[in-house]
Amino acid sequence: MPFVLPEARPGTRWWWFGSAVDETGLKDNIDALHHVGMGTVEITPIYGVQGNEARELSYLSPEWMRALQITERTAAVDSVEVDLNNGTGWPFGGPWVPIGEAACKAFFVDTLVNSKADISKLTFPVPDKEKKYARLAAVRSFKTADKHRQRVIALFVSRTRQRVKRAAPGGEGWVIDHFDSLAVAHYLQHIDSAFTASHTPYPHTFFNDSYEVYGANWTPRLLEAFRSRRGYDLLDSLDRFVDGDAQVVCDYRETLSDLLYHNFTQQWTAWAHSHGALVRNQAHGSPANLIDLYGTVDIPEIEGFGLSDFGIKGLRRDPGFTRPNFSDMSMLKYASSAAHVTGKPFTSSETFTWLTEHFRTSLSQMKPDLDLMFSCGVNHMFFHGTPYSPRNVPWPGWQFYASVNMSPTNSTWRDGPWLMSYIRRCQSFLQWGDPDNDFLVILPVKEMWKKDTRHPLMLFDIHSMDKKAPELIRAIREIDSLGYDCDYISERQLARAKKVGEQWITEAGTRYRGLIDPTKPIDSQALARLANAEPMRTQLHLRAIRRRNGMGYHYFIANLTPNDVDSYVPLAVAWHDALWYDPLTGRRYAVEQRNRQLHVALRSGESMILQTFDRTLPQTLAALPHRALPGDQTKVLGGPWQLAFEQSAPTVRRTWKLDKPQTWETLGDDSAAVTMGSGAYTTTFRLSADEARRPWLLDLGDVRESAEVWVNGRFAGCAWSVPFTLDVSGLLKKGDNTLRVVVTNLPANRIADMDRRGIKWRVMKDINVVDLQYHKTGYADWTPMKSGLNGSVKLIELHH
Repeated sequence: MPFVLPEARPGTRWWWFGSAVDETGLKDNIDALHHVGMGTVEITPIYGVQGNEARELSYLSPEWMRALQITERTAAVDSVEVDLNNGTGWPFGGPWVPIGEAACKAFFVDTLVNSKADISKLTFPVPDKEKKYARLAAVRSFKTADKHRQRVIALFVSRTRQRVKRAAPGGEGWVIDHFDSLAVAHYLQHIDSAFTASHTPYPHTFFNDSYEVYGANWTPRLLEAFRSRRGYDLLDSLDRFVDGDAQVVCDYRETLSDLLYHNFTQQWTAWAHSHGALVRNQAHGSPANLIDLYGTVDIPEIEGFGLSDFGIKGLRRDPGFTRPNFSDMSMLKYASSAAHVTGKPFTSSETFTWLTEHFRTSLSQMKPDLDLMFSCGVNHMFFHGTPYSPRNVPWPGWQFYASVNMSPTNSTWRDGPWLMSYIRRCQSFLQWGDPDNDFLVILPVKEMWKKDTRHPLMLFDIHSMDKKAPELIRAIREIDSLGYDCDYISERQLARAKKVGEQWITEAGTRYRGLIDPTKPIDSQALARLANAEPMRTQLHLRAIRRRNGMGYHYFIANLTPNDVDSYVPLAVAWHDALWYDPLTGRRYAVEQRNRQLHVALRSGESMILQTFDRTLPQTLAALPHRALPGDQTKVLGGPWQLAFEQSAPTVRRTWKLDKPQTWETLGDDSAAVTMGSGAYTTTFRLSADEARRPWLLDLGDVRESAEVWVNGRFAGCAWSVPFTLDVSGLLKKGDNTLRVVVTNLPANRIADMDRRGIKWRVMKDINVVDLQYHKTGYADWTPMKSGLNGSVKLIELHH
């Protein structure tokens, strides 16, 4: 078993609205997060709440720094790490950034004049909105086919005037020029001064969100950098650049990439290290080689954006209230590839951003996309996110505009500890040992840079990678379909790697069995000569990632298909013995094998960890039972049932006698139809002595949305993910048995009722809650979501 690091616990982005925090609220919030199982809070100050100006703290003021000190002291008591956004909102910027160090842009005036005209005496039209900021940087003349005409291109350098997005009080101002080393240095020096003056300890980690600097296509020293790095003067090829010449535009894009790499990412990392802090960075969205940027920092971070539709059996869909996940497997691998290649232990993720519409996200919907991230190398996830909300604020409290809301104001909080335990168990294995992916794939960034050259600035945002990197995406999916795993590597990183035969060893010592150029057809026979494919991928279509440890290997495996899997397959690596570990329960099981093939049984939506050993297991482990599997023998628990509410808002006072389980909105009671809470379904059923001795699986069917279960007064567990089943073996008895199922629903019906009654809860100053498409929205027209048990409950006999 791996040693569990503090980072195995999930983290969360912690929104400080207007930085209107106080000691009581900070302690309340941190204690709640700690008790549910979170291990890291990442402070991100943002816009405030209407009418709350008197309580707001100005970013980096002495009062704000004292709040940070209180946070650090309080978190230390709970062993919670404190991370800090290196600014407010995003991107980096603020009122201390002068316009001369703000995000920079260039524009061109391209005209034809008489061939004998003196270009030094020409004047060029400048848009009114640019006159205050633009300066003429260069004028160049180029011959044309018409000997009487010359083409003149004037280069103007200006500023984008982008301001910090979602800024907190005291953080409003210009976004910095990320390509300018002096601008970055001055920005960080200002942060330094606040820490120094207040004697505040630096946080565990500084964070940078995805690069959302729009239109910043220049920097004052770009021409100089271009000349020194590319070996020629861009001004001499200004006509080719403006016309979209592939090579010139590629060289320009590579220069921007170099500047972002050296002047921002490396400088920022070195600055944090000088203060004993780490850096966690989202490189995507930037105009740079993502692998280089990710490889520079301590913790590379990717993000999910939307909900993946895997077709998992029994998983609730919510048509019209979800958006497709832009981060597919190929996108998710950027950050983990850099971590693996450069020997960084953690790959983090901004997780569940816009998974569904507000107030409609269940724990069961979270698990599949989280499993996809785990299978792509993420091992240090962060929720997006948790709003700081004082205890005296009426429900639903302060709300961030993008879901999901992982906080005590969400009804899912009740059963949240079960999700947190699952994450901790998975991440403890995924942080253990070393990566063992099969191949390196050269990131063909220069091929990408040579596309769509009429628009010189190319941003690698997650929403458009299918257009910018279709060949890479096809190659990665083909490699995956052939049963192999891979990591991306940049040319810079490859130059530092060592080739031994066909193997490649990176500078950090990570070993790979071969190198693949994704711009060429994939040679499946060549791959097969270098590495063994994983049959669980090719035959069973499971998601899996493999890591090495001192005793053998371990796999995280997830069934993200609509089909149940029950088969024997060999492994791609040598092994002597093996164990299963269930991250939902923490239980271990012996592995059933036949002719050196392992029995793999995973129902649609399930995940397991497989640990292999290069030695014989101790007797205590070798004697573990095999995992019991559901058979064909079932026993429907028909009822009658009683339904009473343990928690409800608005309060539901009635108790119902039901012939069979029934969802709350069908009960004919207005309060039950709109309530948010937990309803307890209770029934009794009889078993013979023989039946009571058998192993049984309790199948709750369609749960809306999670359920804690007691059998004969003994707690059996929480069913929060599909399939909604629990092993109740050993809890049953001869004669009458009592089953109590406490189902917790989502906040959707309650918030829709509040909108229908005109209750004002949207009190934030900026954006103030929008829908998935970023449109202003209300929920009054939402039809009631099903809540409770939505079907029959049965016992399924287990067999070994």
